[in-house]
Formats: sequence, C-alpha cells, structure tokens
Amino acid sequence: MQTVTVIPIKKGIGTDTLTYFTNQDIAIGSVVSIPIRNKESFGLVVETKEVKDIKSEIKNLPYGIRKINKGNGKKIFLNSFIKSCEKVADYAAASLGSTIYSLLPQSILESPNLQEATEGEIENFYETQLLQTETEERYATYRSIIREEFAKNRSVFFCLPTTEDILNSKNTLEKGIEPYTYIFHGGLSKKDMETKWNEVVQNPHPVLIIGTGSFLSIPRKDIGVIILDKESSRGYKMQARPFLDIRHVAETIAKETKTKIIFGDILLRVETLWKEKSGKYTALAPLKFRSLTSAKCEIIQNNHSKDMKKKEFSLLSPELKAILEKTKENNERTFVFCGRKGMYPITVCSDCGTTVACKNCKAPIVLYGKKEGVSKHMFVCNHCGERRVAEELCVHCNGWRLTPLGIGTEKIKEEILTLFPGMAVFVMDKDNVKTHKQAVKMRDAFYSTPGSVLIGTEMAISYLNQELENSAVASIDSYFSIPDFQINEKIFHILLEMRALTQRNFLIQTRQEPDSFGLKIFEYAVRGNLLDFYKDEIADRKNIGYPPFALYIKITTEGEKLAVKKNMESVALFLKPHELSIFPGWRPGGDAKYTGHGLISMEEAEWVNRDLLRKLRELPLSFAIKVNPSSLL
Repeated sequence: MQTVTVIPIKKGIGTDTLTYFTNQDIAIGSVVSIPIRNKESFGLVVETKEVKDIKSEIKNLPYGIRKINKGNGKKIFLNSFIKSCEKVADYAAASLGSTIYSLLPQSILESPNLQEATEGEIENFYETQLLQTETEERYATYRSIIREEFAKNRSVFFCLPTTEDILNSKNTLEKGIEPYTYIFHGGLSKKDMETKWNEVVQNPHPVLIIGTGSFLSIPRKDIGVIILDKESSRGYKMQARPFLDIRHVAETIAKETKTKIIFGDILLRVETLWKEKSGKYTALAPLKFRSLTSAKCEIIQNNHSKDMKKKEFSLLSPELKAILEKTKENNERTFVFCGRKGMYPITVCSDCGTTVACKNCKAPIVLYGKKEGVSKHMFVCNHCGERRVAEELCVHCNGWRLTPLGIGTEKIKEEILTLFPGMAVFVMDKDNVKTHKQAVKMRDAFYSTPGSVLIGTEMAISYLNQELENSAVASIDSYFSIPDFQINEKIFHILLEMRALTQRNFLIQTRQEPDSFGLKIFEYAVRGNLLDFYKDEIADRKNIGYPPFALYIKITTEGEKLAVKKNMESVALFLKPHELSIFPGWRPGGDAKYTGHGLISMEEAEWVNRDLLRKLRELPLSFAIKVNPSSLL
C-alpha cells in the first residue's frame, strides 16, 4: 500500500495537490483517475510514498485519505510539457492543474487507450523568428521549412487559432506529405481524436501536425519547429480561466524543448514587432511593411444626407452602389463588412434622448427586421436575449418618436434588396449563423452563386477562403469608440485582410472627418502602408505607457456594488507594496451586478515576481486574474 500525491487536472480546485491511497504501483508523471467531490476527475502523480514509512504522518492528518480504485495511470505527457506548464502557470498566476486542463482536450484525458509518451531528445536550439508578408508568400516559406525539417528527420507543429483556419490551411501545407500530415481541432469526434493522437505518437516518420494550441500537449519528442501563423489573432487568447495566451504557451514550450518557433502574419502584433526592433526576436526574412494589391482602393467619406430635413444618411454611398450594380451585371461576388449585427445597434427617443433598453438587464437593445415566422420588427437584447415587438412608446416621456441609429447587417441587407430586387444576399453574423457547419455552408453558397453579396461582421472574414472580386466596408467607425488600447490594431487588421482577398475594388465608406486619426488609419490600409501605421501606434503606446512598455495584471470581481468596492480595497492592501489601481468595469447589465477591476502595471522584466505571485494565488476564486489582458474594460 502506498500514498500518491497528485495535482488535480481540473479548474476551480482550491488546493494545489491531493493525496490518495492505492495498492497499485503507479509511476510519477502518470495521469490517474481520482475522486473529487463525488465525481471522477483526473490528476497528475507528482509523488509516491510507502504507507509503512509515513504511518505517523497519516495519523496526524486533519482529514481522511480516500482510495484510488481504478487501474494504473499512464504517462501521456512529456516531462518537457509539464515543465513548460509550470512556467506558464506561474506567468498566468494560475494553478498547474488548471493550466494542464486548459491545454489538453477533455476527450484525451478520458481516453483509456492512449499510447504512453516516451522521452527523447533531438539536437536543436531555441530561437524566435518572425515572418511578416502576404499569405501566399508566407505559406510558400512554410512549405519549404516543413520539407527541410523532414529531411533532418524532425517533425513540425503548425499552430492556428481556429478550426476554419486549420481546414483552410490543410490542402496547401500537406501537398506531397499527405500520409504524414495530421489535423487536430475541437470538431473531431472522440474516437477520431484518440486514433489520430495514437498514430502521431507511434509514427516513426517525421510528421506535420496542424492544430489549435490545445494540441501542443501531443507527446511528439522530435518537434524541430513550431510555426504559429496569424499571430495577431485574438483567437489565441483564452476567454475562460486561467486566461492563457497560446502564443506565450507555444513560446514557453519552444524554450523548454530548445525548439525554433516562427511567428507569422501579414502584420504581426505591435508588441511582437517591438521585440524584433529591440533585438529579442530575429526576422526569418526581411519584414515586409508594404502590402501590394491589384485592386482599386478608395475611401469614401459618406457624410452627405439624403434628406437634410429628416437628417437621414444613405447607408450605401454612390460608389458602393455602383460596385453592387456591377456585381449583379457581371456575375461577380462582393463582401460587405459591417461592424454590428441587426438593423440598428441603438434606438433613442428624439424627444428626451432616452435610449431604449432591455427590461431585464438594462443593456441597449438592437432593432431587427422581420424574419421568418415573425411579421413585425423586433427589439432584441444581445446581452441577455430578451425579445419584444418594436411597437412601444418611450418609457421616460411616453413619446412616440423612437429613432434607430447606426448601421447593422440586417439594415444593409434591406437596403440592398430595395435597390437590387432579386439579388442573392447572404448575412453572416452570430444571429444568422449559429454553428461552424452553418457558416461553411453559407460561405460555399456565396462563392458558388454568381452576382451575390455576403454581408458579414468580423466572424465572416475567417471563413472567406478564396479571393473575390469586390469588398467594401459599410460601417466600422463605431469601433473607434471602443475603449480598448488594441482597437486601432484590430481595425487595421480587418482592413488588411479584406484588401488581401480583393481582386478589383476595395472600398471603405466612413463618416470620419478630414485629418481625424481614424481616417489616417484608413489611408494607411488602402495604401498598404504597414510601416507608418506601426510607427504611429508604437509612439502612441509609448506616450501613454501601454504594452509593450508595461505589463498589466488585471484583477476582476463582481457582485453587489458596496461589497465589490470593499473587497477590492482589501485586495489592494493585501498586495502591498505593489500598487493596485481600482476602477469600475463597463457592464451592459447596469444595476444587476457591479464589476470592479484592479490593475497592476510593471516592467515586463519584473514579472514573474514570486512574492506577488504567491499573493495572487491566495486570492479567492471569485477574483479573476488576467496577465497581459487583451482589454482593460
């Protein structure tokens, strides 16, 4: 009989380790099934002791030790992966168990038939290299690197942020090496995932693994290069605890395993480019700061009113209407980007200025058009889902002049169909497309329908996997009002991706005033001027003290207003001498709950600070901790 100490591979556990009895011989590093709160979970064995050697210790324990009844565990991780997870957990101020849990598919944990990991080393060295150029040129370079690694008897992990990115890249990367290419993403069935996992572990030939970040845990000991493409994508940032950044995870694994890592994109993140300028990263090839295109690119300032008395603005400029007309006449395809779904993102009373809000959570509601099965316009809350018929008076002054403002996807569709009856118009947003399968079906229908228009929000761009004749931005000005220090970079990326897909006409319509900062960003985008955008952005961040000139740690909690404020003040005292700036979070729900944020700012080189890390880990689970948060909201 022996005791085993395990790290629970689970979120929301208030302890780092648990101890159990077993009469089995279980090796350190194995993953075993353990009972936690009357449910079966999994744990990583970190220590074993013979009971006869620690009888006195067991007798003095203030709690009883439970027994592991299931069979022997298996070693499914490489030691280097566990060491990497320890460093990632420290950086994210998270537990090791929750970190491993986030980087391993649940179906793999539950699989009884996995091949065990075998340790080994290859001669290699760590280096972070950057590749910034158009997609076609990047992928030509990637294919060359993959074949070079195969010639050296080394495997390659190719990391992408989404399932659709993986499926779009597969055909390009696997040509000529199809038998040795493996695709991993969350859409695989449990059986397929287990089968592919075992094949990768057993295959004696070098392999190409194309997958999302959670598959960096695959115990393949001969990885020579990790390639992480679309480096600027926010899809790499996990939205749930422990809020890991896959880019940091991949780089940490590369350092631990002495593996080369390559970050690639049409425009890398500002922080990444700054590290290259500072000598921390090197360029795989000279970074390209000029993006070329054969499309005609123009900016249209759509500030003119159709009817000055009614103060109505045309949703579609004459130039965009001309593009749509050619789309229909010449059987072309046009993508129209809109930053908001629905008909109008906000409705206000013209008499008293009151915003029409959700009756449940007080968030501004969105006006939607008539849909199948619904004969009237609807008010819909995108925060809690409340729906009601849009026939009402102002709740404040009882006025009837409720005026919809802004531009939404449904309103653009209505306008296009009014101007061009019978035109095939598709709308891809979270209301019209609920699943990946539906998005792919709509995308394919759009490409196979000559003379069609696809109206979409940001989610649609990742599904556009072929070039198209025309693209236009109908509305993106509202993004500039979002209080996010990365918003300019996000807008610029959206425009660059659209421009890269376009063959003939790329148009941005805007109400930005001359000499405005927003118009300057649009001008950089239509000219493909990446260098001046970077120079402006890095100068602004340096002046304000935003990353990469500081590292932020954000602590968040929510609840009743007075209690939240009191709790945040207690945390500020607890974290001394580190200064915690406390401020309220923006929450559409209004009175329902109050969100409080605390922010610590420090030099990047100062983190990980062991004293601060210990204190952060001691905070209750009601406090969410985000290191290098993507937003300060």
